Amino acid sequence: MQKLFCIVFLLLSNITLAQDDCSASLQKKYWRYRINMSTFLAQESGIDIHPDKIFYDFMNMPIGVPFNYIDFIDISNQKYVNIGSDKLLYPAYIEYKKMKADASKKGVNINIRSSYRSKRTQEIVFRKHGPKVAEIPGYSEHHLLTTIDIRYAGENTKLFLWLLKYGFDYGWVPTYYFRIEKNIRKEAWHWRFVGIEAAKWFECAWKDDINQEIRRLSYQFGSI
Repeated sequence: MQKLFCIVFLLLSNITLAQDDCSASLQKKYWRYRINMSTFLAQESGIDIHPDKIFYDFMNMPIGVPFNYIDFIDISNQKYVNIGSDKLLYPAYIEYKKMKADASKKGVNINIRSSYRSKRTQEIVFRKHGPKVAEIPGYSEHHLLTTIDIRYAGENTKLFLWLLKYGFDYGWVPTYYFRIEKNIRKEAWHWRFVGIEAAKWFECAWKDDINQEIRRLSYQFGSI
């Protein structure tokens, strides 16, 4: 059922929208599909996530919900870039390079600890760490070629503060730090490229929580 729903969404969602900070039109984009996803999760998994906290990225992959991504991603059909032993989808790589360069100018170093994981690799991680730390194989955002774990980006670091203040401008969001579903730990280092528009939605949807974290970290590190 999940696969059928996503296929229908991919076929029908050809909507474009000019970016507008926290506009009502942005907050309601994909609304019908977000309601359907919310209803599906409640009925099939007993997970209550309001449509306000669900969106779709530039590849029409859902944000903010547990989802079996592996059924919809074929990396052989994607243009990606190798970064050492890591790899990123080309649009994610371009914005990562920009973000890394701009952060460096402010004395902030952004480096990838890990990125893409195959289902087999995720199975190994899941067996080692269990469901409180790792996603079920197939459900990890690392399957998407758009997700990175950033080295040394703990929740009490200047790096995390910089990312919260500026990362959204490059289309990156901390999907495992701000999330309704609480069955996995909060990860300040886990950032997913969703595209500029979806990142703006994410920043608006979690505005109060993000600002609270920025205030907390700014008290410790000052303005950056």
